[in-house]
Amino acid sequence: MFARIWRYYNHPYRRWLLPVSVGVGVYFYLLWGQYHPLARLLAGPASWGLQAVVDWMLGAVFYLPLWKFLWWTAVFWGMVAFWLFFFAQFALPVQTLEERRAIFVRLLYYIAGWHGPAIFIQDGQKIESKAERRRRGPGVIVLDSASAAVLQTEGGFTRAVGPGVVFTTSGETAHDGATVDLRKRSASLGPQGEQDPFAPRRPDESDEQYARRMERRWETSAKTRDGTEVVPRLVVVFALDKHPDGLSEEAWKAGRFRTRFFGHKVSVWRAVTHRPVDAAKAALGMGKTPDDRLLRWDWLPARLAVDVWREYLQRFRLTTLFQISPDGTPMLDFIAAAIRERLTQPQYRELGLDGQRTGEVLPSREYALLQERGIRVIAVALPTIFLPPEVENELVARWTANWLVRARKERELVEQRRNLAKKQGEQEAAETWARIIAEEACAPDDHASPAACLDRLLAALSRAVQRDPALYLAHRSEFDALEMLWAWVHNRRIESEASPLEEEGAEDA
Repeated sequence: MFARIWRYYNHPYRRWLLPVSVGVGVYFYLLWGQYHPLARLLAGPASWGLQAVVDWMLGAVFYLPLWKFLWWTAVFWGMVAFWLFFFAQFALPVQTLEERRAIFVRLLYYIAGWHGPAIFIQDGQKIESKAERRRRGPGVIVLDSASAAVLQTEGGFTRAVGPGVVFTTSGETAHDGATVDLRKRSASLGPQGEQDPFAPRRPDESDEQYARRMERRWETSAKTRDGTEVVPRLVVVFALDKHPDGLSEEAWKAGRFRTRFFGHKVSVWRAVTHRPVDAAKAALGMGKTPDDRLLRWDWLPARLAVDVWREYLQRFRLTTLFQISPDGTPMLDFIAAAIRERLTQPQYRELGLDGQRTGEVLPSREYALLQERGIRVIAVALPTIFLPPEVENELVARWTANWLVRARKERELVEQRRNLAKKQGEQEAAETWARIIAEEACAPDDHASPAACLDRLLAALSRAVQRDPALYLAHRSEFDALEMLWAWVHNRRIESEASPLEEEGAEDA
């Protein structure tokens, strides 16, 4: 029997009952033995006559040990409350007086056993025990600087919270799907690593591996205008929006997160509350709760980028994908920039056939969808593409046969650019020469002598060369000759101006 009682009290959830039970037993023993100041009050009158009852009441009221006991009891519980309030503020990183009061109240709830869940969210992942998950009282949530969440009750979503300490009300908590990571995220669709989506099935490849490889192929597969299948690896970098559209300055300041990461309370609310239902899970009845049947908040950007990729690729022929775009960049980089413009701007410039701009500016529906979900796309890239083996072999054969023609065309293009740069340089040099003559050498209304004009002109040229280090290093010998010429002209000018003065002095003498 004693072993059973010990096992009962030795349970981790009931160990505190042992000292409490012992204390309560000692307390009642003191009352029973009349060793306690309350013993006289609880003993009652000697008889139930009026005089005996009055004597008992007066004796209890004016019993000095009883008042001393009540005084020290009040002092004891007052000190307990004071030190609980004092040390409670060091349990969590609270700052304001309201937060200190809230953590003190939660500590009292914890002592009484009425507290709610204590949850820690790190990098968007919730950390809690099963016992904490079942509690429904007022609780606390601690979020690191890279985490945010949307709280909810059984009736629905309540509010969005960010990094720091958050005090929850009864029944309020953060479910697994309602926590978000505030750092930049990247999503990659299409073949991964060295996977070749067009390669036949290998003997050592299992059914699951082959199905997964084919699934990744169809994630980004698209066809060109001439019907060739192209499978790229598409990478999208995005994050929660720091500056959501449609907010006033006051609303933005009230909801911003004081962290070096991304996000805003409005963005977190939009991202969590706009999660769509996963049709596959709903059809199969998967998921224990309704939240388990919802897609993650970060599923949309990469899918939108793939849709735009397929739309644009239908306007290009296969050969144009390996040419230079109208903007002077590789065509794949040009398409990636066009996709990024479509996802990051409220309006975008429409593309025509083979990447030619049509001049139309259209509203971006993809940007509006991302704003509804509080997401901002940062970058889009097409690091590599895969082609069917027969198409790739044909392209290699064609390039091998026409390499000399392409080399001559590239040489002509380089010569054209060189001549254009030369003409532009000559034009800039002529403009600089004209400005020096007009502004620094001799103005039209200046009556200086030709020697003075030449002196100013050479000095201005010397200063212009000194201001351009690249020009000075490339023509250092010419600059030294220019300095010598300027010194000679300057000395001759001084001598010519000094000769008339000497002649006038001689005549005066």
